[in-house]
Amino acid sequence: MVEGQRPEGGITRRKFTFGIMIASMLGAAASFLSLLKVVTPAKKGAGYVSTIKPGDQLVLAKGANAGAPVKPSSMKVGDAVLVYPAGKTSNPANIVQLIKLDQSAFKPPTRMELVDQGFVAYSAICTHLGCTVSWVKNPADPDESFTECFCHNSMFSPVQGAKVIGGPAPIPIAQIGVKVQGDSLVFTSGFTGPIGPQV
Repeated sequence: MVEGQRPEGGITRRKFTFGIMIASMLGAAASFLSLLKVVTPAKKGAGYVSTIKPGDQLVLAKGANAGAPVKPSSMKVGDAVLVYPAGKTSNPANIVQLIKLDQSAFKPPTRMELVDQGFVAYSAICTHLGCTVSWVKNPADPDESFTECFCHNSMFSPVQGAKVIGGPAPIPIAQIGVKVQGDSLVFTSGFTGPIGPQV
């Protein structure tokens, strides 16, 4: 074979390099589209439709006892847990944060008719981009504890109707009524406002 000639049926360096460049660009475009889908805010409301009804019993959403009824006697002032209505755990719109605070700590715009014996409940879905919120307990003063979404640091005050106290969330997370019945809790209403992303 003469130097500089390529074998029959072979591929030139130019074609090989061109093929690699095309494959790289397609891979980069696919990665960009995937990233865009993740970071693009969901549409307002994003299809979150809760199926909670008055009388539904609260059950634990996470941990070793997930699915077990919430026992009010097991919660102290300053505690919070994620809960679902019994039998309706497959709907992500039903997740709720149940909080126990001092009954005298609540201020407007908290709907007091939806609070019972210091138990208050709010949707656990952040109104910014729909992440699940977390509880930040202040051991020194439980009534100064707050709800936070660690995705983008939106913060909500549970003693003031989940008013936004920091971050990009546009509106409070919606309250929902709860009532103690013996050593269990039941929902007494639907949500007081929209749930899910509201941007």
